[in-house]
Amino acid sequence: MKKFRKKISFTVSVMLIGSMILLSGCKASDGPTSEIEALPDEKVVEVVAATDTQPAEPETKDEKQDKLETEIKTETKAEPAEEETVQTKPEPENEPDQKETVPAAGEDVASFVSEGSVSDSDYAVIVKGVTIPLRGDMRNYTASLGDPDDFASAKSCTEAGEDKVYTYGGAVIYTYITNGADVISLIEITGSETLVSGIHIGSTKEEVIVAFGSAYTEQGSEWLYEMGNKTIGLEMSGDKVSFIELFG
Repeated sequence: MKKFRKKISFTVSVMLIGSMILLSGCKASDGPTSEIEALPDEKVVEVVAATDTQPAEPETKDEKQDKLETEIKTETKAEPAEEETVQTKPEPENEPDQKETVPAAGEDVASFVSEGSVSDSDYAVIVKGVTIPLRGDMRNYTASLGDPDDFASAKSCTEAGEDKVYTYGGAVIYTYITNGADVISLIEITGSETLVSGIHIGSTKEEVIVAFGSAYTEQGSEWLYEMGNKTIGLEMSGDKVSFIELFG
């Protein structure tokens, strides 16, 4: 009986020891748990070094593309900025000084002023704000002019009717009868009335040339500007106009 109990006690002890080993997580093994544990220290170092130097896994296509884009951006930023070109406006060449030309003593002023020219409308005078043209019909203007300062008439020697003379201020207008019309044949100016061009008593030679040009005929001291059967006559006293007549 005692031997049986001892045998049972021994068996229980063995079972308890086995249970304790299992609960502690320890596993009995005849050999080392890993290859590294079985190697000496020098071999462990070599294995670790060999593991660290293993080639990295090959890059994926997306990783290569990202790397290439990064390199391109880096190169672009590193490029130096292009220098701005500044266009400079060329300096203008020095122009020669323009000297004002003036006529010398005794030279004709006509060659030193801007010349005008005579037109058909220049053969008219302004009286009381009314334009009276040479060869016009005086009957068209008498109402606007009002009563003349002076008036004279005489029987025509060519047609039935009278030739007339109208005086308005410093303008004297001569007419004759033709087919019943009171045709203006002569206008004389001695006062402040002006031609439509602006020429008046007191205008200078330069002003006359600017208005009518230098294509005139001299008859004594008078300058004659002719167009067809009409004439502007300007009496010159010194270098100024002293009398004006239109006839034709």
